[in-house]
Amino acid sequence: EVVINELGGPECLKLIHNYPTPQLKPGHVIIQNQYTGLNFIDTYFCKGLYKAALPFVPGQEGVGAIFAISSDNDSTFQVGDVVMYGTLGAYAQYTLVPITQLVK
Repeated sequence: EVVINELGGPECLKLIHNYPTPQLKPGHVIIQNQYTGLNFIDTYFCKGLYKAALPFVPGQEGVGAIFAISSDNDSTFQVGDVVMYGTLGAYAQYTLVPITQLVK
C-alpha cells in the first residue's frame, strides 16, 4: 500500500507493508484491487490542494474483485464480481468502497 502521512511532493508517498485490511461497514464492499489509475488529482491530494485527513491512501480509481460485501446488500453485486470504482484508497491491496460507487 502507498500511504501519505504528510503533504508534499512525490517524496510524501510511502510504501507500507502489512497495511491492515479495512473493516466492512453497512452499505459497503471491500475490493481486492487489481488495477489502479494514476491521475493529476492524486498529486493534488498529495500536495494538499484537495483535502483528506492524514494519513490516507491515495488513488481515485480502481478495478478489482469484490472480496467482501455487507450483509445489507440489496444490489446485484456478489463476492467475486469484478468492478470499477472512484473513491480514495485505490493504492492499497484492499479498499473499502460504498456500494453506490461501483460499476460492473
